Amino acid sequence: MKNLFVSLVTVLVLFVIGCQENSITDPIANESANKVQAVTLDTYFHGTIPLEAVLNDPYPIGNSYYRISGQIEYDFRILYLDPIPSAPQRSASIYFEVNADLQYFCTLYPFSYEDNLSGFIAEVSEDLVPLGGNFASLLEKTFTIQGRDDGMVLKVRFAVTNDRIELNAMWLALPNTTATEINHY
Repeated sequence: MKNLFVSLVTVLVLFVIGCQENSITDPIANESANKVQAVTLDTYFHGTIPLEAVLNDPYPIGNSYYRISGQIEYDFRILYLDPIPSAPQRSASIYFEVNADLQYFCTLYPFSYEDNLSGFIAEVSEDLVPLGGNFASLLEKTFTIQGRDDGMVLKVRFAVTNDRIELNAMWLALPNTTATEINHY
C-alpha cells in the first residue's frame, strides 16, 4: 500500500509539472523582440555630399553655364514605424544643410574663379522619406538661390536607401518652367 501511495504521489507530481506552461520560451521571445527594437532604433548616419559641377543655364542662351561649388551636409536617421520583422515599415528622417556658391560663365570667354558670384545657397531643411526593402526611394529637393531677382532655384534629386544617400542629378530651373536638360552624376 505504501508503494502504491508513493507511486500515486509521484505520478501526480509528474502530471502537475507536465501540465505547467513552458516558461523557458517566454523570456527568450521577449528578449529577442527587445533586441530587434534596440538594434533598429539607433540607425544614424552623418555625411557630406560635395557640390562641384557645371550646370546648364536655364535661360535659352547658348554657351552659358553656371559653376556650383559647395557641399550638402546631412544627418540621416532611420525611424521604424512598425518594427515587426515580417513587414517592417521604415522611414528616413534627413536633415540637410546646404552651403554653395554659384558663378556664371560663358564658354566664349575664359572662366576665372575671381568672377563675381551669381548667387549662393545657404539653406537648412528636413525631410521624411519612406524606405522600401531592396530599392532606393527618390527625393527631389528645391533650394532657393539667394542674391538673384529672377527666382532661379537649384533642383537636386537624391536616391535614399537603408544605409546611404546619393546625389543622382542636379539642375537649375526658373519659376514656372521645366528642366529640359538634367546633369546626371
